[in-house]
Amino acid sequence: MHYLTVRLGGVVRVADYATFGSPELAASVVEGLADRSAVLMRNHGAVATGASIEQACERLELVEWLSDVYARAAALGTPRLLDEAELAAATDTFTRLNYGNRSYTPGC
Repeated sequence: MHYLTVRLGGVVRVADYATFGSPELAASVVEGLADRSAVLMRNHGAVATGASIEQACERLELVEWLSDVYARAAALGTPRLLDEAELAAATDTFTRLNYGNRSYTPGC
């Protein structure tokens, strides 16, 4: 749906619903976080991880923005998720350009 999902390890998964505070919800969240840094919890909210609280909060803000983009796209039809090749190309470009880092200058 949007290439910035690569900043979270790929498409954000949705953990199955379970009662808050339950071992079942915890297990579902852990499963959703496999190879990812954020997960949505069905009927609850989101969880994001990071090396620091600042990084976790930045990732959570990205999840919220991506969710808004998805909701707007869904209002117009079925959003098309990017495939693995498209996400890999975005990852390569991020790395090559140092895209998204504070030192990134477009066109340089």
